Amino acid sequence: MDKNIQHRPHGGDVWGLMRKYKIQLEKVIDFSAPINFLGPPPKALEAIRQFADVIRFYPDQNPVELKDDICNYVGGIGPENVVLGNGSMELIYRFAEVFAWKRKTLIPIPSFTEYERVSLIVSAKPKFVSLQPDFSLNVDAIKGEINSNTRLLFICNPHSPSGRLFNRNQIQELVDFCLERDVYVVLDENYIEFVDAVEEHTLAHSIDKYGNVFVVRSFSKFFGMPGIRIGYGIGCEEIIQKLEAIEQPWCINSLAIIAAREALRDKEYINKTKMYIQKERQKLADLLAETGLLKVFPSETNFLLVKILKSGITAKQLKEKLAEKGILIRDCGDFRGLDDGYFRVTVRSEKENLLLVESLKELLR
Repeated sequence: MDKNIQHRPHGGDVWGLMRKYKIQLEKVIDFSAPINFLGPPPKALEAIRQFADVIRFYPDQNPVELKDDICNYVGGIGPENVVLGNGSMELIYRFAEVFAWKRKTLIPIPSFTEYERVSLIVSAKPKFVSLQPDFSLNVDAIKGEINSNTRLLFICNPHSPSGRLFNRNQIQELVDFCLERDVYVVLDENYIEFVDAVEEHTLAHSIDKYGNVFVVRSFSKFFGMPGIRIGYGIGCEEIIQKLEAIEQPWCINSLAIIAAREALRDKEYINKTKMYIQKERQKLADLLAETGLLKVFPSETNFLLVKILKSGITAKQLKEKLAEKGILIRDCGDFRGLDDGYFRVTVRSEKENLLLVESLKELLR
């Protein structure tokens, strides 16, 4: 095994904080994981309660009804364009195994740390190219790194950890460039649903035109159900067939299928989430910036990337001090392209956001 393969830390370790500081789980305020703080859709929770006894059967190995619901939700695709997985991350791992084995992957940085890890696991060589200082795509630099051994380009849109929404024309330019060179593009759209007019920014509707594109989404972030572990990928029929051919039996549990179907139908929840997150995101960004000690980067998602302007204090130190109070933030020092002065916070309720800001003020001053 490659000695560089290591377990990577992520946000949302509420269990670790609970054990370390002896804090009750329900009293932990998690700003570290970019999960909808409203929690799962009420209709999804009710469906789980109502049909919980289905766990006495093996899960449906071909949940065509869920695929149909996803097609209706996304629009412009058919069931033959959809593959299901145990979260979007499992699908990314599966895709890399099929299409990037012992080749070269290209990763704009900073970006989701698992792209590097999955590359190493499939014996691929990850190559890194820096984003612009404002976290926009450096199209020319990315093109310049693509060669005959490049097999896979990762693009997270909206971008994590900055929250920036990439220009659709630039993404299409890169996809066209890659298509001519037999390079696949994984478009991680886990945060796309927080954006207004999703259809204007997603490439999910262009998979017939772009046979090299694989779009991944999950029910973890927007729908607030990370514990249920379910995601889906969208691609041309050939890609989907190859991914389903190596799917592990029963990789999606029955309750996940039930919850996902109801979540997609809960329009009231979907509209409420979009409206509330957009309102509270701007208020939280303003409060953080008003401290004069923090730089807040523009975001189209449910999280904000923040840079500490005061010298002598790191994100890791802030994280530890806040953890003692039962507050979790995401130290971004482990992201390639960022240093120990960056952290990320998720938009939560107005009351909790105010508590976070006041706690940060106290620690920074």
